[in-house]
Amino acid sequence: MGQAVNATLLGTVTDSSGAAVAEAKVTATETKTGLSRSTTTNDSGNYAFADLPPGQYEVATEKQGFKKVVRSAVDVVVNTDTRVNLTLEPGAITESVVVNAETPILQTDRADVGAKIESKQVVDLPLGNNRNFQNLLNLVPGATRAHRVHSEFFNAQDSLSTEVNGQARLFNNLQIEGVDDNERTGLLQIYIPPAEAIQTVDVGTSNYTAEFGRAGGAVTNVILKSGTNDYHGAAYEFNRISALAAKPFFQTLAKAPTTYNYYGGNVGGPILRNKLFFFGDILRIDDSRGKFDILAVPRDDFRGGNLSAGGSTIYDPYQTTDATHATLALDASGKPIPVAPAFRTPFPNNTIPASRFSPLALKILALVPHTNVVNPGLSNNYQQNTRFLKNTTAFDTKFDFNRKDNDRFAFRFSRAVQSLNDQPIFGLAGGPKGGGFQGTGEQHVQSGALNHTHVFSPSLIVETRVGVSHYRNIAHNSDFGSKASDALGITGVNLDAFTSGLTGIDIQNGFSSPMVGYSASLPWDRGETNINAVTNWTKIHRNHTFKWGVDVRRLRDDLVQAQTFSPRGVFRFGTNTTALVTSNTTSATSRGNNFAAFLIDAPTEVGRDVSVISGSWRETELFSYGQDKWQPTSKLTLDVGLRWELYLPPTPQHSGGYSNYDPTTNTLVLAGIGGNPLNVGRDTSYHYFGPRFGLAYRITEQFVLRGGFGISFEPFPNNQYAWNYPVRQANGTNQVTAGALPIWPSGQIASMGFGFPSPAPAALPSSGVISGVCQVPPVPGVACIGLNSQYNVVDKNFQQPYVESWNLALERALPKNFVLDVAYVGNHGVDIPMDVDLNAAVAASVGATCPQRPLCALFGRTAATDFLFKPTSSNYHALQTRFNHRMSGGLLLTTSYTFAKALAYRSDVGDGGGNDGGSPSFYLNFQRNYMEVSNSRRHTFVQSVVYDLPFGKGKPLLHSGWANWVAGGWQVSTVMTIMSGRPLDFSASGTALNAPGTRQTPNQVGSFRVLGGIGPAPNGAWFDTSAFTAINTPQTAGNMSRFMFAGPRYFNLDAAMFKRFPVRERIGLELRAEAFSVSNTPHFDQPNGNASDAVGFGHITGTIGGADGNRTMELGVKLTF
Repeated sequence: MGQAVNATLLGTVTDSSGAAVAEAKVTATETKTGLSRSTTTNDSGNYAFADLPPGQYEVATEKQGFKKVVRSAVDVVVNTDTRVNLTLEPGAITESVVVNAETPILQTDRADVGAKIESKQVVDLPLGNNRNFQNLLNLVPGATRAHRVHSEFFNAQDSLSTEVNGQARLFNNLQIEGVDDNERTGLLQIYIPPAEAIQTVDVGTSNYTAEFGRAGGAVTNVILKSGTNDYHGAAYEFNRISALAAKPFFQTLAKAPTTYNYYGGNVGGPILRNKLFFFGDILRIDDSRGKFDILAVPRDDFRGGNLSAGGSTIYDPYQTTDATHATLALDASGKPIPVAPAFRTPFPNNTIPASRFSPLALKILALVPHTNVVNPGLSNNYQQNTRFLKNTTAFDTKFDFNRKDNDRFAFRFSRAVQSLNDQPIFGLAGGPKGGGFQGTGEQHVQSGALNHTHVFSPSLIVETRVGVSHYRNIAHNSDFGSKASDALGITGVNLDAFTSGLTGIDIQNGFSSPMVGYSASLPWDRGETNINAVTNWTKIHRNHTFKWGVDVRRLRDDLVQAQTFSPRGVFRFGTNTTALVTSNTTSATSRGNNFAAFLIDAPTEVGRDVSVISGSWRETELFSYGQDKWQPTSKLTLDVGLRWELYLPPTPQHSGGYSNYDPTTNTLVLAGIGGNPLNVGRDTSYHYFGPRFGLAYRITEQFVLRGGFGISFEPFPNNQYAWNYPVRQANGTNQVTAGALPIWPSGQIASMGFGFPSPAPAALPSSGVISGVCQVPPVPGVACIGLNSQYNVVDKNFQQPYVESWNLALERALPKNFVLDVAYVGNHGVDIPMDVDLNAAVAASVGATCPQRPLCALFGRTAATDFLFKPTSSNYHALQTRFNHRMSGGLLLTTSYTFAKALAYRSDVGDGGGNDGGSPSFYLNFQRNYMEVSNSRRHTFVQSVVYDLPFGKGKPLLHSGWANWVAGGWQVSTVMTIMSGRPLDFSASGTALNAPGTRQTPNQVGSFRVLGGIGPAPNGAWFDTSAFTAINTPQTAGNMSRFMFAGPRYFNLDAAMFKRFPVRERIGLELRAEAFSVSNTPHFDQPNGNASDAVGFGHITGTIGGADGNRTMELGVKLTF
């Protein structure tokens, strides 16, 4: 919006007695570009310059009978209201009084909550993870630790995510110079500018003015540098090598070799002085990174069939001693069907004879390496280093044209290209590294914008902006193009290039998955485009500044990717096919049951995706607002505004690209076919009005009271919400009886030996309605309802979620440029979306669960049926404090402390990897879902320091001769983060509870005690596990919620040291060393909270993803001019 790229300069002109001076001329001149604007004060002595480009200004005022007053070095920062009050003294207008005072440090004229991250912080503070400015979002009160989400391929730009004030990252709004930069599928920032190109990062977290919206969390806006009348630039290189890094905490292998080079340069200056300016930068990153993985692979005793170490009884699904069930029936292909799960016989000594091993299982095990950890346990028994390669090339160009002082243009274009190769851990057999995301990828990003500001008069200004952000992201599994499945002997898989490669084999419950193969998400080809047009008007009338504007966004998303199973197919091996399953209970199970199912080729689930229509999304968003900034007195400023947001229901690019499941008729309604609307009949709501109110009261010149309230609407929560059949087209199996082996619709028992039947694409009915259950065998060419196919139910009356936010703050300027800000910040989320399974059990069952699952009882549906989206609520309350020191005397300091509690029904708020609505953990007692969110930390302390040591020329100590050369020019900077632990996630086996959809938790039978053990068994547990017991009593739920106690605390200290050498008058050389996790303190992940895991319960076996806590170092050199 207007303030997204500009700022406001305002103040009051008085005489020496304090009386207002009307009709005084005030001129603001940007000292580096020559841009100048003039206005006159009103009857109250007030003046205002709206929509000023950020920069350093000289403010002058004059009136006949008074001396001219000039205030120099006034820093005007984007999206701020900078107050400069001026006092005129009697005298001749030809006389001048020059005031060299610093820019005010208090927020005196607005009530929003947030932070500004300055260029000096971005450039001088230690920045890990590709020198990404998002690392510094930790400095913002109320923000969680910035963390990486998604695979290396999906998030090739290395975008980091944070959650603010208890709201999910879905509810953030990301912009570059006011232009939409949101990647909606993964909730990422599309383009991330180099640190050296950034002027300011503006982060609003609560009670933003009516100009800003489409967010209930943070509105982040990045402003790039611009050229000036002087030439400035830099060339730089930063390097990391493994020799300077500590070993990850759990790694026993030698460190993986790493070579990382980050190098580039920038330059800016005049093309025509005072008129036309340019700025440009180029960046190259060569990342050859060693990656370390700890996995769970089968031990040799398991490979030989001896599964005693699993701790549970292994039952043979093909053997029984019950004479009435001794004869096995045959499936459609003539193979025997396993006995009923209640009549199985145990394998003697829990050992499967070699004669029963599946030949395909043996071939697959030959692709999996043996354990390589001394005294291997069942978990964390294999370590391996692999290589990850990524090259990035990026550049920015920016031109600013001051055609006249009242007519200004700005143009920006940015581009980035990434190419990746993440080498698989088991060679071309793939394996579980990174969840199977191993292969090659490439990404292309373009982002551009044109901005025009026209000043019709000092009191009427219009700003117009158009912009486009686009990215294309492609990824392939490493064996793409091969017929690996056919060569292994799993037939019917490799039909074309899209289905090429090795089928995924998942051995669940304790083994790393996929054991072989690749992520089911690979391959993909995705692209998103955001087209954005904005206009803002400003009218100043007396003590009122009126603003109004319109923001239009057109969104496009296209995706070629399997939506449920892999296009190469997946075989999943669970516990129940080798367990005893009766009408009342299921025998205790362990990872031994899973591996037994694999050895004898008895999967629990098999499926394969062969899509005929690719996913697409088209949406238009329209926002408008009006607001009034009113100064009723010299001390009080009020902001009153109203924002209106319109979200037109999305549509697919092609007919049939959306469909909606009707749970009342068991049918699928196809978009755009048979007279059905493309938007699947969703209603358009026109009543999304969000009032905004704020006040700022200047108690004294050094003390400000602020408060505000506002309603902010949040974006649509899932751009894949209506991708049912035919976009999501899974050829899956159906498990007819609990514990039985799955059966293909054509009647054959599913197994690796059988492979996959030929896909049978069906024509879409001209009526636009798919009805009728899929038959056995299927009717060729007829679309039907799969009882085991997951469908989404689109709520036609969906209401956009919104957040009611409020804050009350006191800010005090302290001596020596320190400032203290203490604020209470709260919010209440309304209609926060949640995905609810309409087919979850409404009660625990004895035996078959179908009668307790509503759609199973009605139609025989066994699959999840998600209702999108159930409205829920959330609450957040926090004390947020800041203690800062603006850059002066060589010190720049920010300190924040947040004490907060966030509650919501969505237990995944803040830690989900996608953009869905979250899912409940409990259906039997839905209120149990209202709990502290999983990424919540009660206490967060973050401090950043940039300090020029007091030695050398111009400093108080050692400022001449050799002493200056040796001791001068040193700077140190640090970022320290201390946080309390996140809530622990407790669970247990739900077999005895027998209520599909509801998570089982253990019973707490004692006091929670932290023991502090680290590592897998036989190391001690982190907490006392004897305080909890798993439940094996049928139909009995545990007495715990998921999140009741906190996990390990978090401490991190990053530091940097620079030495600057003057080369010539305007040329300097900078040498720097940066260390991340200086203390080498591990960032431990949560302990295992599964009380049914007898081996792993209570143990910590890993570190937080993306930040292992091992110390790394970076060396840099920079030449500036």
